[in-house]
Amino acid sequence: MKRDCDRAELREYVSAASLTTLGTGGPCRFLVEIRRCAELGAWYAWAREVGLPILIVGGGSNLLISDEGFPGLVLVNRIRGRSQQGDEITVAAGEPLSDLIRWTNRLGLGGWERMFGIPGTVAGAVVGNAGAYGQDIGPRVEEVEVWTGSEMLRLGRHELDFSYRYSSLKQHPEWFVVSIRLKLVPSRQDLHSVSDRIYKERLKKYPAALKCCGSFFKNVLIEQLSRTACEDLPPDFIQFDKVPAGKLLAEVGACGQRQGGAMIAAHHGNLFFNAGNASSRDFLTLAEKWSARVWERFRIRLEPEVVVAPMDQRASQAN
Repeated sequence: MKRDCDRAELREYVSAASLTTLGTGGPCRFLVEIRRCAELGAWYAWAREVGLPILIVGGGSNLLISDEGFPGLVLVNRIRGRSQQGDEITVAAGEPLSDLIRWTNRLGLGGWERMFGIPGTVAGAVVGNAGAYGQDIGPRVEEVEVWTGSEMLRLGRHELDFSYRYSSLKQHPEWFVVSIRLKLVPSRQDLHSVSDRIYKERLKKYPAALKCCGSFFKNVLIEQLSRTACEDLPPDFIQFDKVPAGKLLAEVGACGQRQGGAMIAAHHGNLFFNAGNASSRDFLTLAEKWSARVWERFRIRLEPEVVVAPMDQRASQAN
């Protein structure tokens, strides 16, 4: 192993349940917490040398790891740091998203204050173009710095191809997001009160102690539906040019259903949570069953928002 690798603590057979908010999954063969981007080159080289796939993890809030675990090297993004220059901020990608929003609220910089309470890191938010209550992170991003495995790249917003819960970074799961530069909006509004109000709304759906991943499925864009599928929807199912997955699931009777230790909340069809000793297979079986019911009833295919690993033998990223 190269000398730089020795500076970090390599752990073996770490339970995936300790890495994700769902609290499921088997052992990860190797794991190291990355605190400096200078460590990345050596770890990628070592993984290539010994033939290991790589899984990149941040907060683990949108990640479901197999019950068999992950057979490669897990890199946990713990890189921290932040700075401000006018209405722009540069942040290390391992920073928790909600901590950053609290910080920018104090600075009087808005544009993402309604995203407060979304779990996970800022890297994960950018990769998946996270958003809530009418705000997405994509429009705020100016530049992203990534380690490709062999070099550091800087990508501007126009190269990231942001759309609903998507960025082009999803096409490169082997890339490790290092830092992000965002341009926010100066505001005289009491941004703290906006974030607090939104957080209270979120807690009604996602209680703080609940072992969940937020929304299990993506909402469905109207533009992606056939005319027949649109005509078959009740009028109140369409909200802001989307069909909430939770409404579709509730309509086919998913609320309150259970598979092993995995449950769907009685009050929200798209809230899957660990009710106690759930396995990853429990979640997948539950999701497959009720998404199939949605297809049978509405001819609409639900796409998971949660990332399932290992997907294949390439590196994967789930922040």
